[in-house]
Amino acid sequence: MDKQQLRQFRAALAGTDIALAPDDPRYVPGLHGTPEEDVISALFEEILTRSEQDSQLFYFTGQRGTGKSTELRRLEQMLLGEQAQVIRFDSLDFLTETEKVTVESVLLLVTAGLAAWVDEHHKKDFLTSSAWTNFSNWLQTDVELTEVSASGLKLKLKEQQASVAKKIRALSTPLEWTKKVQTFAGAIVDFIRSKTRRTRVVVIVDSLERLRGVSGDEQDAMFQHVITTFAGDFDRLRIPGASVVYSVPPYLALMADVRNFVTCHALASVRVYAKPIVDRSPTAERRTARPQGLAKMRDLIERRYPQWSQVLEASALDALSLASGGDLRHFMQRLVSGVVGKAQFALDRLPLRADDAVVLQVIDENRGETERLTVKSEWPLLQDIARSHNAIAADRDDSLRTLARLFDTRVILNYRNGAEWFDIHPLLWPLIDSLHAPPPTPSP
Repeated sequence: MDKQQLRQFRAALAGTDIALAPDDPRYVPGLHGTPEEDVISALFEEILTRSEQDSQLFYFTGQRGTGKSTELRRLEQMLLGEQAQVIRFDSLDFLTETEKVTVESVLLLVTAGLAAWVDEHHKKDFLTSSAWTNFSNWLQTDVELTEVSASGLKLKLKEQQASVAKKIRALSTPLEWTKKVQTFAGAIVDFIRSKTRRTRVVVIVDSLERLRGVSGDEQDAMFQHVITTFAGDFDRLRIPGASVVYSVPPYLALMADVRNFVTCHALASVRVYAKPIVDRSPTAERRTARPQGLAKMRDLIERRYPQWSQVLEASALDALSLASGGDLRHFMQRLVSGVVGKAQFALDRLPLRADDAVVLQVIDENRGETERLTVKSEWPLLQDIARSHNAIAADRDDSLRTLARLFDTRVILNYRNGAEWFDIHPLLWPLIDSLHAPPPTPSP
């Protein structure tokens, strides 16, 4: 093993954010759990259980880097196998990450996404249909977009998204313009159903969870807009005649009232630890490694670089898996890649053992980085989550906003063993374990 091979190893780890197709040789089946814990299969069944032409909403969530886009591609293939017509697109083709998400922007991007798909597949008939002419005329006259075309709509909306949303709000009442845009979207869905001769139409809108402000104030505003849009105004996000799957921020799953009205499925981190027994005592036994999860993480690396065992012993790779808490992005891009990068200075010791100085140094560096993602005022909350394995906000303002940030930075990780549970990142265990135990709750 030489330095060039180490570079190739690191290059193979760099594509973590690339969505894989289920038939890609790098795809690991069952990575997130057993078949009965497969949230994509559950979502698939939920969609097929509903009436073909009902206007249904489904939320799909998970922390960044868990593989949501890859799993949504698997959902698409499964639905196509059931003769459903699936239209999947990335919301970032229509919106910038820093733009505040609103009902106006979401409804418009879905309608534009439908138009772009039909333009690509049935251009000749679509451009002369009433579905397109009515929508494009409204965009040009009422919304005052210029040079409107189905193929160029995504770029036009991305360039003028703020002014477009403002104009739509000024046109009429929210219910009136919502109904108007939904009517345009419904007409395009009807056109799709007619052309494809498939009675079930499913729209998958990816990457909405990646919308965020760039500063603290803008992030707070974005957080509030997301809550308002997906938890308060969710009924206005429906598309007539179609089932819509929105990929939403993970903290929405913490709001019980959302799940009461919209089916929500969360993609968890890989379970490299067995589910702990809930015990709030400070002497509770720490979690134990889960062999099945560690085997999946090794398979993940094997499929990207089959020669990995020349660089790391299996025990060393397992140690990095445990340090990651099953967070795929952290595991591949920070921990394994970090060790492989430093391995060029330890070529005489390859493959590295779990107790090698290089492995321990990378884990320690990542521990410091993870600790710096927190502030002391958050430590009692993290201590409570580490003991209870639950994540419940004390209120819908500051507390929920704090949880949202901790989820976004993956300080708190989400797991699923049949039931959903939470834990703090394993690299934070020494810090949080060192805190004084809270006083016992007085008996009533």
